[in-house]
Amino acid sequence: MEDYQQKRMKEYLLPETVYRQALWAARDLPRLKEKLEEAKENQDALPSSDPARQPCSGSDSITERRGQKISSLTMRIEAIESALYSVPEKYRKGLSEKLFYRKAFNDDFHPNTWKKWQQICIYNIARNLDLL
Repeated sequence: MEDYQQKRMKEYLLPETVYRQALWAARDLPRLKEKLEEAKENQDALPSSDPARQPCSGSDSITERRGQKISSLTMRIEAIESALYSVPEKYRKGLSEKLFYRKAFNDDFHPNTWKKWQQICIYNIARNLDLL
């Protein structure tokens, strides 16, 4: 299994469930970016005439819900991307391809080096998303 967590880096060791949540949060980044773009495009659109989609209470407006969705998506994307920026620049492209798009690491660095920085990045994703 290639997505295992290294046990020798004790300071970056996460509970297995937290590790998996952070890993899948990273893999979800492309979809989150698409959802954010859709939400921004639909931000000024008129609400649907479907009564089931209308707000139940006067204080929960459609505009407010759209704003909350955009804010939530933006915060999640920024948390994941800022974890990537905690890694030295020379590893970022390879890590982003591995974590976000499931491509194999390139041969620029030793596999253990890639695994080390992947572990640190996933730890920082978990920390930024308050999964710890």
